[in-house]
Amino acid sequence: MKNTTPSFLLLFFSFLVFNLKTTLVFSSTLPIPLRSLLSIKTSLRDPLSSLNDWDANLPRPGFPDPVWCAWTGVTCDPKTYQITSLDLSRKNLSGYITPELRLLSHLNHLNLSGNAFDGPLQTAIFDLPSLRTLDISHNNFNSTFPPGISKLRFLTLFNAYSNSFTGPLPPGFVRLRYLEHLNLGGSFFDGPIPPSYAGLTRLTFLHLSGNFLRGPIPPELSLMTQLEHVEIGYNVFEGGVPYQLGRLLNLKYLDIATANLSGSLPSELGNLTQLESLFLFNNQLSGEIPERLSDLSSLKVLDLSDNSLSGRIPLRFSDLRELTFLNLMSNDLTGDIPPGIGELPNLEMLLLWNNSLNGSLPWKLGSNAKLQKLDVSSNSLSGPIPPSLCFGNNLNKLILFSNSFDSELPPTLANCTSLWRLRIEANKISGSIPFGFGLLPNLTYMDLSENNFSGEIPKDLGNAPRLQYLNISENPLASELPNNIWSSPSLQIFSASFCKLKGMIPNFTGCQSIYKIEIEGNSLAGSVPFDVGHCQKLINFKIGMNDLTGIIPWQLATLPSIQEIDLSHNSFTGSIPSAFDNCRNLENFNVSYNKLTGPVPSSGAIFKILHPSAFTGNAGLCGEVLQRPCVSEAGAGDADIRQQPKKSAGAIVWVMAGAFGIGLFLLIAGSRCFHARYGKRFGEEAKPGPWKLTAFQRLNFTAEDVLECLSMGEKIIGMGSTGTVYRAEMPGGEIIAVKKLWGKQKEAFIVRRKKGGVLAEVDVLGNVRHRNIVRLLGCCSNNESTLLLYEYMPNGSLDDLLHRKNKGAHLVADWLTRYKIAVGVAQGICYLHHDCDPVIVHRDLKPSNILLDAEMEARVADFGVAKLIQTDESMSVIAGSYGYIAPEYAYTLQVDEKSDIYSFGVVLMEILSGKRSVDSEFGDGNSIVDWVRSKIKSKDGVSEVLDKNAGASCALVREEMMLVLRVALLCTSRCPADRPSMRDVVSMLQEAKPKRKMQGGVGVGPGSGGNSGGGASPLMQKPAMDC
Repeated sequence: MKNTTPSFLLLFFSFLVFNLKTTLVFSSTLPIPLRSLLSIKTSLRDPLSSLNDWDANLPRPGFPDPVWCAWTGVTCDPKTYQITSLDLSRKNLSGYITPELRLLSHLNHLNLSGNAFDGPLQTAIFDLPSLRTLDISHNNFNSTFPPGISKLRFLTLFNAYSNSFTGPLPPGFVRLRYLEHLNLGGSFFDGPIPPSYAGLTRLTFLHLSGNFLRGPIPPELSLMTQLEHVEIGYNVFEGGVPYQLGRLLNLKYLDIATANLSGSLPSELGNLTQLESLFLFNNQLSGEIPERLSDLSSLKVLDLSDNSLSGRIPLRFSDLRELTFLNLMSNDLTGDIPPGIGELPNLEMLLLWNNSLNGSLPWKLGSNAKLQKLDVSSNSLSGPIPPSLCFGNNLNKLILFSNSFDSELPPTLANCTSLWRLRIEANKISGSIPFGFGLLPNLTYMDLSENNFSGEIPKDLGNAPRLQYLNISENPLASELPNNIWSSPSLQIFSASFCKLKGMIPNFTGCQSIYKIEIEGNSLAGSVPFDVGHCQKLINFKIGMNDLTGIIPWQLATLPSIQEIDLSHNSFTGSIPSAFDNCRNLENFNVSYNKLTGPVPSSGAIFKILHPSAFTGNAGLCGEVLQRPCVSEAGAGDADIRQQPKKSAGAIVWVMAGAFGIGLFLLIAGSRCFHARYGKRFGEEAKPGPWKLTAFQRLNFTAEDVLECLSMGEKIIGMGSTGTVYRAEMPGGEIIAVKKLWGKQKEAFIVRRKKGGVLAEVDVLGNVRHRNIVRLLGCCSNNESTLLLYEYMPNGSLDDLLHRKNKGAHLVADWLTRYKIAVGVAQGICYLHHDCDPVIVHRDLKPSNILLDAEMEARVADFGVAKLIQTDESMSVIAGSYGYIAPEYAYTLQVDEKSDIYSFGVVLMEILSGKRSVDSEFGDGNSIVDWVRSKIKSKDGVSEVLDKNAGASCALVREEMMLVLRVALLCTSRCPADRPSMRDVVSMLQEAKPKRKMQGGVGVGPGSGGNSGGGASPLMQKPAMDC
């Protein structure tokens, strides 16, 4: 037995050696292309199984060529069967590039773009002597660019766009004498552009934008005379535009936008007669626009906006016959608009707002039938509006406000079916409002205010199908209100103040959508129709300074959302309806200067805080607010009134005086208690002012109800950067969420608007309506504190669902539920980005700001630091939470929609992995994005990324999750330009929809006792779904 084991081991090792030799001999006898490809496949991580057909044993019936020539991405020479092209783009591959790649010595084209490669770029790529094109764009290669690129001496195209390279631009490219296309944009290269790049004399395409390049733009670039496309913007250069660039006579595209350029524009740019697009916006350029730019006969797009250019628009711009887009907004330009611009045959967009231009609009503007958008607002233009602006029915935006346009409004605009936004307020336009605007199918916004319109208000406006905003205020119309004016199905705001309107207020038939009516300062007569109670969404009702008579309709007090009523300076009679005592949302109530009599209601909240001036000018009114007791006295000539004995009358006086004294005492004592109680609660100092409730829908509670609940110590359900959130149960049983804004945060982040002092968040969210956006019910505020009232979400937040442990129970959700949440969030953000005007950027998207309703539907919440962003603006206020902030914020300090998309990508990664955005597991300084990208490059990395609690152990679920992972990787691309729009994200997520029935739910991990979320979501017995 002692000799058996050694003999067995000797035999076994001999067998291994024999097999190893056999394998080596077999391997060495494989054709070189086959051996190289198999080695490449082994070195790659292929989560989508894109290279499954790279199998030498798969039969290829009817295919006589070598087996590898039929493999995915492989192209062979038809004669030699050598591999000439390898295209592995957009397959989500990661891993490393094996040295065996160099065996493909006949390879001409290598495309690795759109994958997940990271780490340093492997230099084996540089050992392919026949390579002509190399594309490694849209990956995450990092570190400094390795030496060796100069060995690819026949290279004509190199594309490394959207990676994470650092350090200086590689000098080795200057030896590539055949190079025609060089793209190093979208990384983190720093330092200057090497002047030696001028040696690339065959280069036609140069893209270096979106880096940290500094120093002056080297004038030596002018030696690259074959250049046709140059993008070097979004850097931080010093100095101006080198005049030598005017020597690049083959140039068609030049983009040096957002590059910190200063100085004047060189007239030598006029030499670029082949130039089609010129982007120099958002710099610090000054001086006049060179007249020689008019020589750019091929120019289609010119954007010089957001600079400090002065002087006149060159007269010869009318020679730019190919021009489709001209943007000179936000400069200091003066003089008139050259008339010839109106005759440009291809002009589609003309943007000149916020300058000091004068004169008139070119009379033939729009006659080319292609004009889509015209914005010349905030200038000093005058004269008539050209009648041909919508000649081709393509005009969708006409923005002319804050000028001095006069004459009549062209009737042709009322036939412009493409028009959806018309703003001509603050001009001097006269004549009548043309008939036809109410028939336009797309018109949603129309502002004709502050002009000189006269005559009748067209009746067709009452039939406008999509009109939401109509403002005709401050025009001498002297018209009657059309009987159907409230019937427009989409109308929300109607303003016709100070228009010399006459006649009566029409019946309020069909006013279901309107929430603001402003018709004060007119000559309207008669009474207010009692059917005003049909306007259930009405918030503001201003009819002051008219000649109205009759009684105040009690139906006004029944409107559930009414906040402001102004009936002042009329001739209303009778008493103030006692029903207003129950009008809980009312903030402002003005009935001054009428002929009202009787007592002012005293039990309603609004009447306890109103100033007496709201009732002045009504000699017959009495009550506590006026300090005028309502004492019943017999009139001298009223024989019908029974006289009371003097003793009884005196007793009544004494009783009422005593009651008044007691009431006054109770009022003073109660107010002090109220102040002490709530002032202590909210840390108020002296004189915080009365609480006001602003409602955006019908509420069944008052400000006092909210304060009473909070004073009773309602539980805190969340704390964030902008305030504390409480759960509050109203007297009727309704549960709401109340967010009390931090005092310092309110000063720092919540910007008050000029009109009305309404908080920006309230102003925005009060008008936002989407199933995936948390609904803002109202706002309680005084001079020192602000409470935002939201609908209560019983299932807490996505952060709770993914990460929090309550009472030993760790809630988990299966993949179907997580997918539904992801799509809901995407749809909510898509609404903010694409359907709100102006665009709303969330700025702080994270799981704790994603709430879950009773059906586990996602609701995007917390716009405490949100800002409105116009199309031509960007914000530069600190925003976001650590782990969710887009990388470009570090050097731009600006956020836009792409910032939200990056944050959403991080949220997707949390949904997929179940891990937080920042965790010690990821390593020092790394986020979940770094961790995911590092994991997916290893063989089993994806299985470590995907949460098994969501069902990732099931192959079918894992495939579905990997599709969403690809979306997350796109959203977290380093370069903002590479991130998809949120509309595209929604489409991609819908394409990744699980094929099974959507019936997922929340599960509870071992040891749990139930649903700590407190909602009605379906609970499962196990976290993962069956395969």
